Amino acid sequence: MNRTEIVAKDGNKYFYITALNNIENPLGVVRATLKEYAVYAARDSESPIVKLYKTDNGSWYDLPTTTSINSLLATFLKMVIDESEN
Repeated sequence: MNRTEIVAKDGNKYFYITALNNIENPLGVVRATLKEYAVYAARDSESPIVKLYKTDNGSWYDLPTTTSINSLLATFLKMVIDESEN
C-alpha cells in the first residue's frame, strides 16, 4: 500500500491509501469496481476519517456509510485528490 500525502489550504495534512472495492447487487453479482480512498487525518492514525469512492471514468461515487463527515470537507478532499492525481 502506498500512502499519498495531501495538504489542505489551511495547512492540515491528510494522507490516503487506495484499494479496489467491488460493488455487488443483492444476489452477489459484481456490478462495478470502484477505487476506494481511505483518508487519514494524521500519519499515526489507525482508522480512516472517511472512505471515498471513484469510478473508472473519474466520477466520485457516494456509498452509504455509518461514519459522518462534513460534506464540505469531503468535497475538498475529493478536489485535492483529483489535483494530486493529475
